[in-house]
Amino acid sequence: FITKWGSEGSADGQLNQPGVIAIDSDGVLYVTDSGNQRVQVFDKNGTFITKWGSEGEGDGQFSKPESIDVDRFGHVCVADTSNNNVQLLIPNN
Repeated sequence: FITKWGSEGSADGQLNQPGVIAIDSDGVLYVTDSGNQRVQVFDKNGTFITKWGSEGEGDGQFSKPESIDVDRFGHVCVADTSNNNVQLLIPNN
């Protein structure tokens, strides 16, 4: 055991049913926060950076985001289970 991040809740950096984690080439972590209907982003030290999404059916909204991946260009792909879609997110660098 080295460390842990987050606690239960809905505030920034808190998680409710965290699912899959993806790590980009800079060590940034992307976590599906399914219970809060969002994706949270942390730096390699576990410090909260930002969050994406809210509950809903529109673009950039989620209903049970479950799986996530980051490609070599930094594009983030999220499988949004209950909305039956996959969303591609391109972070601002």
